[in-house]
Amino acid sequence: MENDIEQARASNMEEDKATTPNKGKDIDVVSASDIEMVTNKKIEREKATDILEKLDSEEKQMSFKRYGSERCIYRVPQPLRNVNGKAYSPILISIGPLNRQNTRPEAMEKLKLKYFKKLTERVGMDKKKNILISIENQEERLRHCYSGKFKSIKSRDFVEMILLDAVFIIQFLLESKDHDNGPENFEPRMTFDIRQDLVLLENQLPFFIIQEIYDQVDPPSQDATAIPFLDLAKYHFRKYKFSQGAETSPIVKESRHFTDLLRNLMLNGAIPRSYKIYPMKLKYSAVMLREAGVKFQVTEDKCPVNIEFEEGVLKIPQLEVDHSFERLVRNIMALEQCCYPSEAYVCSYIKFMDHLINSAEDVGLLVRKGIILNGLGDDAAVSNLINHFCENINDSYTCFGDISQVINAHYESRFNHIKATLKLIYFPNIWRGTATVAAAILLILTLIQTIASVKSAF
Repeated sequence: MENDIEQARASNMEEDKATTPNKGKDIDVVSASDIEMVTNKKIEREKATDILEKLDSEEKQMSFKRYGSERCIYRVPQPLRNVNGKAYSPILISIGPLNRQNTRPEAMEKLKLKYFKKLTERVGMDKKKNILISIENQEERLRHCYSGKFKSIKSRDFVEMILLDAVFIIQFLLESKDHDNGPENFEPRMTFDIRQDLVLLENQLPFFIIQEIYDQVDPPSQDATAIPFLDLAKYHFRKYKFSQGAETSPIVKESRHFTDLLRNLMLNGAIPRSYKIYPMKLKYSAVMLREAGVKFQVTEDKCPVNIEFEEGVLKIPQLEVDHSFERLVRNIMALEQCCYPSEAYVCSYIKFMDHLINSAEDVGLLVRKGIILNGLGDDAAVSNLINHFCENINDSYTCFGDISQVINAHYESRFNHIKATLKLIYFPNIWRGTATVAAAILLILTLIQTIASVKSAF
């Protein structure tokens, strides 16, 4: 049977050759053309694939940089540092790689080693090794948290730096919790300076590594009285009124370092506002607004950005301005400029206050209303401080555009000015108001008497 099949195939082939003598040549020609066409299409497809793969790769890289990056600790932009460099530089203690090149006080480095020795004695050598391994495993992630590359810092030195700095922060916070004036054997000024240094944007460690070490040092499961690290950090900054809120929002729980925590605490419980680009700005100062009949009222709200304007009353939460206020605000504003440029709510708040305050007289008015607690002692100093906060700050976006527009419209109403003037001149207090009413009544009675006299005469 197989022979029959082969013979049939051979016969068919001969028949095909006989019936189509030129077919082979045509096939050869067409095949060459087809091959060339297929080859060109293949090259085009390969080029297109390469382009698409390149674009896809670039898109993924951009997506990683935008959404997947751990970066949250930045060098303060030079234009901001030019305004007041001291506000961003540590006084006493350097934390993390951004300030590693600065001269680190020898006493503080010895203190870090002392705290590390305390930790070793408390948890033992095995747990210390586990902590070290944890940092080593997280080294790449830790490096990505900073805006610098730090290629000059060797792996061993980097891990050692993170270990000592994290242990110092944990011990300092724990000892500060047990003593209101700071750790034992610390001078009050030393405690104050360290607390100030922990606020600085460039002087941070990511919370995730501190949390990991803290959980190994004081695991909650073994100590019922152990305080969660976030609560410990909040307690450390309890001097700020905005940190004393009863409820903690999810955004506070997601804080990535101390500066970020302080910003999130400031915004904890904030009223939702529309954040717009190039919005209307407040045109008039506090004293000018008073002349248009605007009343100022302090509120009990602990969130400083919750400013409201209703029926001619500008309601503002209390703001304490003391000698630590500038470093706090400048570093939070720097963080927003680097990390939250389109959500710079604290920058917007400070800009609103900057527009509201143009002089010491404006500060004096707000102090009398209880809106500002002046810890600097001089109204002019507060005015000067607030008026310089926004130098070199991008203020294209703000969340106070709507309220500013309403306040501006109130001031620009002639009726409000007339009403305010009459009230200011004739009813500034109960005595002047009573006298004004009495004079008006007397005038009316005199007028009635005059009319009656004229009528009786005729």
